[in-house]
Amino acid sequence: MISGGDVTVTYPLFQEENGGSTPTSPLQFYVSKIVHETAKNFVERWHYSGRIPTGKNYCFGLFTSKDLSGKLYAVIVYGIGVNPYQASFLGVENIIEIKRMCRTEPPLKFPLSRFIRLTSKMVSKEFDFDCIVAFADPDQGHEGTVYKASGFILHGTTNQEIHLLDENGNKRHRRVAYRHAKRNNQTIQQSRIDLRMERVKTAAKYRWIRFARRRKNG
Repeated sequence: MISGGDVTVTYPLFQEENGGSTPTSPLQFYVSKIVHETAKNFVERWHYSGRIPTGKNYCFGLFTSKDLSGKLYAVIVYGIGVNPYQASFLGVENIIEIKRMCRTEPPLKFPLSRFIRLTSKMVSKEFDFDCIVAFADPDQGHEGTVYKASGFILHGTTNQEIHLLDENGNKRHRRVAYRHAKRNNQTIQQSRIDLRMERVKTAAKYRWIRFARRRKNG
């Protein structure tokens, strides 16, 4: 059932061990656009980055029911990525990126691949794009299996990046030291020492893509 752009889908909470699909306790999942603040609070709690990206975002939530008792189970955030050359690199005019996706624990019997498929159709009504891009971070144990299940294809890897590790082992963006150095009129190296941070090289991320329509030049 589709109503007002939102989507209600029935999916079994439990399935038979032999792979049967007869539901013994179905949940009426509900996919809807959500406001930035709701997405922000959820992402800060459940995504490994602990923060929602800046810029224009399109946020959707997966609820366990349509009424007010429904629990917000998963959130996906679409938007424009930070790389301004990514569209030309892929041979298209406009791209949209899956910037964040996360869910609560423990997992429920609703595949996030289906969540991606549903929301990609919903966001296409708000933003005209030729290709969806998503990245999987092997440093977090992610390879992109969920994107493959959603119809994405692997399109190589990104370049490795330099980030910072603080004294507690938390990864921080290299801009932290840059901003500190600028504020204090000193070198970035001195700022890393003052902040007790060290430079580390991250693993290359997997790039997954799914074209919305035919690419330019075939």
